[in-house]
Amino acid sequence: MTEHVNVSCENHILQIRLNRPDRNNALTMAMYNTMSAAIEAAESDSEVRAIVLLASGDNFTVGNDLKDFPDPVTGDEATPPMRFITSLAQASVPIVAAVEGMAVGIGATMLLHLDSVVVADNASILMPFINIALVPEGGSSLMLPRLLGYTRAAELLLRGKPVSGQRAYELGIASGLARPGMAADVALGIAAEFAQKPPAVVRQTKRLLKGDREQIMQRVRDEEQLLLKCFASPEHGEAMSAFAEKRQPDFSRFS
Repeated sequence: MTEHVNVSCENHILQIRLNRPDRNNALTMAMYNTMSAAIEAAESDSEVRAIVLLASGDNFTVGNDLKDFPDPVTGDEATPPMRFITSLAQASVPIVAAVEGMAVGIGATMLLHLDSVVVADNASILMPFINIALVPEGGSSLMLPRLLGYTRAAELLLRGKPVSGQRAYELGIASGLARPGMAADVALGIAAEFAQKPPAVVRQTKRLLKGDREQIMQRVRDEEQLLLKCFASPEHGEAMSAFAEKRQPDFSRFS
């Protein structure tokens, strides 16, 4: 458990709220584990009929807190980010997100696993992995081409430029658009609608819509192994040095 994630349940809706606004809700391993445990518990709790992911402060999340990233693991041990993505990918309870401000890195890729994503029209969705010499994660290298087509997915992952909430809605990354400050209200309204539907059939329908998850989970695992190797690469070292020194990285010496 961590004070940086608040979990509550009311009217059959489980709310998971990121609560680290002073760090723009950068995700620690403890935060991942708290969110994962809540989602996993909801799978066996018939009282939970919808889940809403929210955030305190101005931003949804800027992604991983790189100071708290896990060391490479061996065997069957899963890192907290892997556990979190697995919990999202395997959930049968419908999950809604309310995105205000920035959704960066895994804050963006997690949205691909959800059932409804409400974004403020001035939000900023960014998958910046390439800019810091990392491969994408969260299954995004498989799911984005499926959703957007190859060239639009490549635009996001190979150029690493942000898209607005409005553009994310147009592309289909988001399913709903809200005025700034209203994304949570809209998301909670959608969750309330889910909660009024026949719960067993909602879960069964979601399973049918999702289909076989193994291909996605295999891609998530492949991405994570490459990601952990990237953290030890000289290219990533150059990217992080450039960031600390407030300069453009120079990748000209790498082949």
